[in-house]
Amino acid sequence: MIIYSNSIITLEYEPATDVLSVALPDIQDFSISEVERCLNIIVEHVISYDVKKILLDSSKAVVEVQDEAYRNLMLQFGKQLMTTRLQKIARIGSAVAAQEDRASQVAEAMQQFSPTGSYQTFTSKEVALKWLLS
Repeated sequence: MIIYSNSIITLEYEPATDVLSVALPDIQDFSISEVERCLNIIVEHVISYDVKKILLDSSKAVVEVQDEAYRNLMLQFGKQLMTTRLQKIARIGSAVAAQEDRASQVAEAMQQFSPTGSYQTFTSKEVALKWLLS
């Protein structure tokens, strides 16, 4: 069921599996504040629905910001998620190697906030969902 939607993101929640799915938005210099607001909305819904599993789809997101801005934005998002009761985060990666390199660096930095094994990146939605539900 769709629990939130605007022109940038749509949050779909499946109560039976306790999985919140969202396609991450494009990140560009001119829209970074809008993206930050969308990431805050995701966190708010994780809290209000007491979500334990989240599927973040980055496969189609375009990232066109400086490395430092991207890193700060995603680290803040990760820190906020780690203050919730979230147990597993599955991310569907992009086919763009440069974006995946950036995401990998941020994921390494986030290890200090995240319990081991609670975050994984996948190449397909099916495999990511299987891991979330295991």
